[in-house]
Amino acid sequence: MNRAAGCLILLLLCAGSALAQGPPPPHMGRPVFLDQLFVPEQVMRYQQEIALTGEQRAKISEAMGETQKQLIDLQWQFEGESKKLTDMLAASDIDEAAAAVQADKVMNTELQMKKTHLGLLIRIKKILTPAQQDKLKELRANEPARPHGPPPR
Repeated sequence: MNRAAGCLILLLLCAGSALAQGPPPPHMGRPVFLDQLFVPEQVMRYQQEIALTGEQRAKISEAMGETQKQLIDLQWQFEGESKKLTDMLAASDIDEAAAAVQADKVMNTELQMKKTHLGLLIRIKKILTPAQQDKLKELRANEPARPHGPPPR
């Protein structure tokens, strides 16, 4: 699988997890702490502007590949556990205790997915120099608004 396809799968998995949750409650938005991190697409988009080295690129690609493998396994687990919960909830007489246990499995898998993704973002930031991080923040702040919401952070 080439890198572009791998990145696409990673993005789809992360987006699928976010979409499965539905919109956040009105009092909750995108976590502010994500403003301190950089998604792979931004680093790729601005690699020339931040003078990304070949060594940094290789390290980021390796981190993305490892994360992709973990997320694919977690996605399989998430879908399996979600299907079990869906089947339980489809019954006319739901065993509330069993459904709660199954829901915990679904939510714990989702939490593992989020932690895995956060770990990737942290590793990416650690690979970048402070000057590169500052430049990325500047470039990100100057991105035009997207039709479906603010630019990714």
